[in-house]
Amino acid sequence: MRSLALLLIALNLAFLYWHTFHREPAAPVFPSTEVNSHPGAARLVLLSERDEQSVYEPVGAGLRCETVGPLMDPDAAGSLQAVLEEQGALAGLRTSSREVVSAYWVFLPPQANRQAALQLARTLTGRGLEDLYVLNEGEQRNALSLGLFSEHARAVRRVRQVEALGYAPRIEARFRTQTVYWLDLVIPEDRIGSVFIPNGLGRMDRPCPAEVDVTGR
Repeated sequence: MRSLALLLIALNLAFLYWHTFHREPAAPVFPSTEVNSHPGAARLVLLSERDEQSVYEPVGAGLRCETVGPLMDPDAAGSLQAVLEEQGALAGLRTSSREVVSAYWVFLPPQANRQAALQLARTLTGRGLEDLYVLNEGEQRNALSLGLFSEHARAVRRVRQVEALGYAPRIEARFRTQTVYWLDLVIPEDRIGSVFIPNGLGRMDRPCPAEVDVTGR
């Protein structure tokens, strides 16, 4: 019994000693993994950070894009292109085709036959109407041509003159294909105030191209 009591006392003394003097080992200290550990080095940005922090600028921001024209003369178009590029714009020259009125034809519709057309021509001439002739072929064969005019107003005056004699002439526009010239401009923001477009030309905004090189402009 005495031995058991001494053993318990010894165990208590051992526990007291361990609890008083024992210390847990300190956690190891590792060097920092911060990439920007050297002055002047760029800090690595994770993709998730970049998506949150970045402000994306669309291509063409800071540019003005427009189309100027049309110009009818290729030399005038080339000269204007050179002037605009000197002012700081990028000026691309392109062409397009369009149908334009070249003249206005005044006529009396085809008569039943050539004899009837010639008789009508003689009648009109006898009443003081000049500058007319009978067409001999084509879809308008045996029609009476009363004149070809470059201006619509002059064609209308001719119609009124013939109407006063009791007839009903017609006006038909004649067309031709015309080549016109356009300048597609790309103007850097810092040059907008320096680029001057001559009065009388049409100006239309247009989307800026996906890529444009303004180096040196």
